[in-house]
This record gives sequence, C-alpha cells and structure tokens, in this order.
Amino acid sequence: MNSYHRLSTWLVSVFVVGAFAGLGCQNSTGIPTGEVTGVITLNGQPAEGVSLRFVPESAMRPSLAITDSQGKYRARFVSTQTGVVLGPCVAQLSIYRGDSPTNFLPKRFNTEAHTNPEFHLDVTEAGAIFNFDIVYDGEIPDP
Repeated sequence: MNSYHRLSTWLVSVFVVGAFAGLGCQNSTGIPTGEVTGVITLNGQPAEGVSLRFVPESAMRPSLAITDSQGKYRARFVSTQTGVVLGPCVAQLSIYRGDSPTNFLPKRFNTEAHTNPEFHLDVTEAGAIFNFDIVYDGEIPDP
C-alpha cells in the first residue's frame, strides 16, 4: 500500500468518524425543539397519569407527555428526542384510566383548549415551563 493510499484512507476515516461524532450534538430528527417541563395538579394536588399534547401552530406533529406520581412531566417529540417544536403551540390535557377510551376531563382542557389563552405557550430554544392546576369538580377515578 503506497503512502498516498494510506493517507486517503486515513482522511476518509477521520471524516466518517467526525461526521458521526457531530450527529450526537444534533436532535435525532434534525427538527429544532425546546425542552418543555412542568407540574400538573388537580385541585391543588399532584395529578398522576395526565396525558399532555403540545400541538404546534405549524403543521408539525405534537409532542406528548404523561405526568408521574408527583404531577411532573417532560414533553417528548419522538422516542429519541425530547421537547416541543419551536414556536407557538397549544397544550391539551386529558385523563384516561385503564383501558377505557373515556377522557375524564371536559373538552375545555383538550379539544377546545385553543380557545383558552392559558393553554397557549411559545416554545423557544431556551424551552418553556407549563405548570397548570386543573380545577374540576367532576369525578375522576384514581390511577
């Protein structure tokens, strides 16, 4: 193997390793997102099992989250990328229990959330925090 061939092989190897190393610094989809976290409570108490959808005004897919036992959540764009697409979006909240398709929250918290300014947020590269207390006197089964 001559020195030119070794040098070109070495340069190609360096380029390939550098390209793959650079991928680790980017979002897995290449779509910029901002980290969105928060706490959801129900009548002042941490709400476990609340499903959240962050629906961007742009024609992008929504990000999803579900609250833990402390009411905390972190939005996920896809399984390999956290966050919500940058720009304005609407947060929608739903509560399902077991295998039931019934959403125990009224439409004002989900399909009609766009009519309530409290559910509008603007996601930036710095992210956003969306905390919300669901004030509701209807019956919601325990998780």
